[in-house]
Amino acid sequence: MSKKTRQTNFELLRIAAMFMVMILHYLLRTGLLPEAGEVPGGKGSAAVIAESFCVVAVNVYVLISGYFLSAAAFSWKRIAAVIGQVLFYALLIPPVLVILGLLDVQKLTDVYHLWNCLFPVQTGHYWFVSAYIVMCLFSPLINAAIWQLEPKCFAKILAGLLLFFSIGKTISPLQFATDRYGYEYGWFLCVYLIGAWIRRFGFQWMKNIRRALAVYLGSVLLTAGMELALLGLAVRIPALTYYASVPFHYNFLPCITGAVGLFACFYYMRIPDGAAAKIVSFFAPAAFGVYLIHEHVDVSLNWCRWMTEWTGFAGPVILIPAFTGCLLIDKLRAVLFGWIGLAAKAALKHKKEA
Repeated sequence: MSKKTRQTNFELLRIAAMFMVMILHYLLRTGLLPEAGEVPGGKGSAAVIAESFCVVAVNVYVLISGYFLSAAAFSWKRIAAVIGQVLFYALLIPPVLVILGLLDVQKLTDVYHLWNCLFPVQTGHYWFVSAYIVMCLFSPLINAAIWQLEPKCFAKILAGLLLFFSIGKTISPLQFATDRYGYEYGWFLCVYLIGAWIRRFGFQWMKNIRRALAVYLGSVLLTAGMELALLGLAVRIPALTYYASVPFHYNFLPCITGAVGLFACFYYMRIPDGAAAKIVSFFAPAAFGVYLIHEHVDVSLNWCRWMTEWTGFAGPVILIPAFTGCLLIDKLRAVLFGWIGLAAKAALKHKKEA
């Protein structure tokens, strides 16, 4: 496949993964997922299955980063662009919500709230961004090593990291003190290395889309099966309450194997040049903005209710206008940033000429 075709494939994967992330948050915010000790009914079981298909999305995003950044030069501009985009939403969403009457004006003067918005990376306002930025800062050190390591040494390092972060917790019914469920940069570095391994060595076994799809679907079925079984067991055995949540942790082993399988599906996918490819390329850069908008601290608990009130729809159908609206908002933000960039360049050029 050509480099251009593969890039379009991964751009489509970014969009699909972000839609999966929004589904995960919808299931969480609406309380559809059954809790440990609760026997799942029809809706609860459907929610578990949907979660099992989508829980790989975060790992997929990090795999994409590892695949591309491991072969790219380190760039402060890339990090600055991410932080600028984060600050744009962290700082501007609260006053916009106040103007729309959706947020109490006192929030704008609350010191803790203001601090959380001024320093969204350090405070963990967006946990993914906090872990991602640290991963990016480590990336030049990692990249300097991964292309020099012997394959056996690289494999042993990956195996050791997976044993520490994933394999042990996957089989342990008790929580480890060091386990953060995959919500931290240590796990991101591990997944980054898996993406780098794929970039360097390709797929040894998943040599076609059929095998890749089998790995993804197999991981999904294992996750859903374990979760449904553990939910039922936890009703009779309260000691399994913690373990009943493990299948939905990002460092659960089938979660990372499922992410690799889905990544491989798009790796082998062919998207011909044409209108579809142009649409994908147009919207893909805005996918990250979807996360920053709907997971803002002032939006995350309310967007499902707002979308139901504004659209008149109820249920999962609200995901479509919510996702589309966030994409369009971030495209407008990108245009604004483009204008600011052009104005800054023009001002700098004028200063030099003067």
